[in-house]
Order: sequence, then structure tokens, then C-alpha cells
Amino acid sequence: MRAWTREDLKRRFGRSDDPEIEARRQWILKVLLEDSPEVKARLIEEECIKRGQQQGRLIQARASLRRVLARRGLALSAALEAQIDGCSELATLERWIDQAMTAASAGEALA
Repeated sequence: MRAWTREDLKRRFGRSDDPEIEARRQWILKVLLEDSPEVKARLIEEECIKRGQQQGRLIQARASLRRVLARRGLALSAALEAQIDGCSELATLERWIDQAMTAASAGEALA
């Protein structure tokens, strides 16, 4: 698809702040996807892959954080373990990793 066609479609059918227009847009998308099950399946698969990749990055960041803390001899309490496991924002985990490199305690690293 040419760039100008894609941009024209986005301009005409992109998200709207008007609830009525947005509801109509959502209805159009639903009808089109119902008539194109292969496209719907592909979009769902792509979203699952993205979510899986994001989940993998979170798991890796949590493991890296724990490794830095362990290497520095900073023990994690059950509450701090739960805090790490409950964090679903990669930016926060990365900040904690950076802080763990110089923190005096595990609690300070996760502040």
C-alpha cells in the first residue's frame, strides 16, 4: 500500500475523540474483521507475539535485577520479592537495576 493511501485511510478512519464517530469506526472495523477471518487471526497472532516479547523482556529484567542484587550481597525480603514480581513496567525495572548497582540496601534499590 502506498504511503499516501495509508495516511489517507488513517485520516479518514483514525481514532476520534467524538464518541459517536469512534463507535461507528469500531463497528466498521468489527464488520470488516468478521468478513476477513484470516486478517483477524493474523492480527491476533501479531498481538500475542508482541505481548510474549514484552513478557519475555519483563522476565529478563526481573532476573537481571535479582542477579545484580545477589552479586552485591543485598538480600531481598518477601515483600521486595513480591514488589519485583508485581512490577509490569520495563522502565521501572530498568531504573531499579541501575539503582541496584550502587544502593546500600535492596530496599533502597527498589525505591
